[in-house]
Amino acid sequence: MPESQIHLIDTVTAKQFLAAPQGCVQLSSTEAGWRSIVVEMHSIPAMELPEHYVQGHRLIVHTGQPINYEWKDNNRWRSKLLHRGEFCLQSHGEINFPRWHGRFEFLAIALDHTFVDRSFQDSGIKEGTGFQEQRATFDPVIADFAQRFKAELISGSYGGVLYGESLALAFALYLLQQHSVYPKKLSRPRDKFSSLQLREIIEYIHANLSEELSLTHLAELLNLSVFHFARLFKNSLGLSPHQYVLQNRVERAKKLITVCDSNLTDIALQVGFYDQTHFGKAFKRTVGVSPKVFAKLRAT
Repeated sequence: MPESQIHLIDTVTAKQFLAAPQGCVQLSSTEAGWRSIVVEMHSIPAMELPEHYVQGHRLIVHTGQPINYEWKDNNRWRSKLLHRGEFCLQSHGEINFPRWHGRFEFLAIALDHTFVDRSFQDSGIKEGTGFQEQRATFDPVIADFAQRFKAELISGSYGGVLYGESLALAFALYLLQQHSVYPKKLSRPRDKFSSLQLREIIEYIHANLSEELSLTHLAELLNLSVFHFARLFKNSLGLSPHQYVLQNRVERAKKLITVCDSNLTDIALQVGFYDQTHFGKAFKRTVGVSPKVFAKLRAT
């Protein structure tokens, strides 16, 4: 089992420790190279965590049977029955001191607070904005996000850094609009890229299609926040950056399959898929058949 990549800081010793004990992380997004967000499936026996500071904006969504969840607040233990789909939320730097008395199964999500600040820096969101602390709260949109995250971890059809950042951006946007200390509805940019911006970003993507592309870096190339970049990209091309890159990687793979004798593993790497499994799933989802079947059809 992978080791947790979500860290907490003991308030007494100031030492960092893992959010889940060894052997309690069932699945993790870090295996896909996601940045800015960590998503893990935890299954932890009854225990009491030491009082700690939260690193990153931290949210857990309960996925198991109802469990009595307790936390210390001003030296007094409080308790709620946590049901499937309900979540708890703390902001970066907040103090948390929880315990539970049965096996606790949940999806743990940690958002990099610097990513959130940078992504919305030109959208009227104050840097360092935190979220309203939540305990055993239900929100259907967050429950839906959790299901999508969980399905992605289980299926293994990862989209790499670009896809992880896209999910992180969408999730952070919803939290800022609905659960921040000062909720604010962000207006969605209606503009498009200038012809110069569009040419620059398209040329860059195609020149680096075989490399791991980052939403943050793409936005920096045009001196835009990640939020504005993603919206202007969708307005200009009708696809999200992740969808556009995926589509063009598959198109390039189709051409290589047609014109060269390279094996499918080499082709997958040449067009930017980091493993054969992801290449096969993405190719079949886009083309309708697997790369192997497509190659046979082209050969006949």
